Amino acid sequence: MSETALRDLNAIPGSEKKNESSSKGSITKPLAGNANENQEECQKKATAALGALSINGAEVANTGVEIGIAEVEYIESENLNDLEDVDTSLKTLVTGLESKDWVLLCEALNNVRRFSIFHKEAMLDMLGDVISLVVRSLKNPRSAVCKTAIMTSADIFNAYNDLVVDSLDPLLLQLLLKSSQDKRFVCEAAERALVAMTTWVSPPLLLPKLQPYLKNKNPRVRAKASMCFCRSVPRLV
Repeated sequence: MSETALRDLNAIPGSEKKNESSSKGSITKPLAGNANENQEECQKKATAALGALSINGAEVANTGVEIGIAEVEYIESENLNDLEDVDTSLKTLVTGLESKDWVLLCEALNNVRRFSIFHKEAMLDMLGDVISLVVRSLKNPRSAVCKTAIMTSADIFNAYNDLVVDSLDPLLLQLLLKSSQDKRFVCEAAERALVAMTTWVSPPLLLPKLQPYLKNKNPRVRAKASMCFCRSVPRLV
């Protein structure tokens, strides 16, 4: 039987054997190439999609090796809960505001807001240092930190009124700049903070601080300063 099979194989013309061999050899190579290309393409699309994601306060950092995702919730002042441990929170407040971990930094900023609302006397002695650190957070390139710092500024104005005047200059500049930028949710938060400022800081103290910005080279800053000026002047009466 094996001799018959051998004779049949030898009887096949050489060209047919060559075609059969070449067709068998060509089956796997294109499939392997397509699989690799498809895998690389999927990886590129996934990396691009995750690298560009920034929705509703979700910040995505793509380091090229790993991708971390975290969310910060923007809590309105009336929805903030009181501090569980006032003494411990006060001792760790400055450390939190100096943190390089942006999630911890946002939590520390929210604690400043809680102190302003529920325990403003406890933070009074360190108010100047706290405002300086809030200003630093306003300069943070991460939008979640920036917006939380803006909301913190509004609560500080509400709680401490004229007591903020000695530390107001750098804070006022950053709020005017943030209210003049293109990121809508940051801009709107900064405008609300400026309204709080003109509501709670006395005009005789505030107007001299605003006056230099009426001639600022940035037309948007001039416009925002003018609006603050106009809101504050009627309160002189």
